[in-house]
Amino acid sequence: MNKLVSLSLCLSLSLFAVARATKPGQTLAVVAKTAQKQSTGEKADAKTLLDDASKALAAMIKAARADTGLDPKTPKNKPFWKSTQLIAKNLKMARTALAAKSNDFFKGIAEARQAEEQMKVDWELTDSKNKQVSENGKKLGHAIALLRTNFSKEAARKKKGGELTTKEKAEFDKIKAQQKELLAKIAKLRAAAKKDKALEKGLREMEKQANHIIKEPITLDAYIATLYLLDGQIGLIRGYEYYVDKPWRADYLVLVDWAHTYETSYYEWETSVSYDWALVDTSVEIYEGEDVTVSESVSNEEISSEESYAEHESFDMSQGEEEEVAAEEDTAEEVASADDDSMEDASDDEGEDVSGAESGNDEGADDNGGDDDNGGDDGGDDGSD
Repeated sequence: MNKLVSLSLCLSLSLFAVARATKPGQTLAVVAKTAQKQSTGEKADAKTLLDDASKALAAMIKAARADTGLDPKTPKNKPFWKSTQLIAKNLKMARTALAAKSNDFFKGIAEARQAEEQMKVDWELTDSKNKQVSENGKKLGHAIALLRTNFSKEAARKKKGGELTTKEKAEFDKIKAQQKELLAKIAKLRAAAKKDKALEKGLREMEKQANHIIKEPITLDAYIATLYLLDGQIGLIRGYEYYVDKPWRADYLVLVDWAHTYETSYYEWETSVSYDWALVDTSVEIYEGEDVTVSESVSNEEISSEESYAEHESFDMSQGEEEEVAAEEDTAEEVASADDDSMEDASDDEGEDVSGAESGNDEGADDNGGDDDNGGDDGGDDGSD
């Protein structure tokens, strides 16, 4: 009986401590997210997810090529095809590298994730209502995201757990400092882009991501989530480049240059970290909202043919075409608003949500100023999953 009382008392104190450490909004977010994330009963390893991504990509390309409204010779469609080409090339790199157990596997997946985010932005320029393309684009995005968050060196580091190393803390601080510099550049561009609703929407999203990263606590979960979120931020920067008018294109290219600088630093880290290749054979759960199964029939021959088309076709744009697309986008109000034909869906914020339960860093928490995020109360959470 005494043991039972002691156990009950310990449990009560533990729950009280959690309640003290967690804001009410955060508690609700954790409960809601747990309740919403239901397993589909399906599992997949790295090779299976790569196959799923390739099939979704082929189905998307096949549907797009059959649609005259998505003619790759039309300037406003070229950015979509250029980002699709990047995805195809990087998935091919990842497949080859997985078989060889080479670091290019991780590079291919990370760059495919960036290109997929870029594609979602470029898709809006087409004004297309082709649901077959957009739905397969979403499934492609799900497969790539699952690869990135389950079969990356970041995923392995998170699984290992523990405190951030001195080097990791320094790198996290560096990223936060870079995001502060990025905010200043974005503010300048937003002032120039007030009349361009679509571009302003993109700049607001980049700004939101930067503020989110700056306010993250110095914990392992937050660090890993930030690395994933930066994939999306880089994709946004590259995607919205086609929305920029000539007079201030040079100002925007500063953001593009920043993306190149970050990538160089990231790959130096990524190549220096070892990886247990047995992990790629581990099957992971697929949850509702992460559907990767293509409904239509796509043969292996079609997958090879469509990927080859995307890889080798030329979608280059002249300076005149770039200026035409940017000018046309200025008057296209539909670009600025999401609809049923968008490639965006609820899972697109997954990277941001990974550490959201800890830090509560959403738009509604901006007045907190990150005062609680000194890492003092969060150290015990590192690697808790």
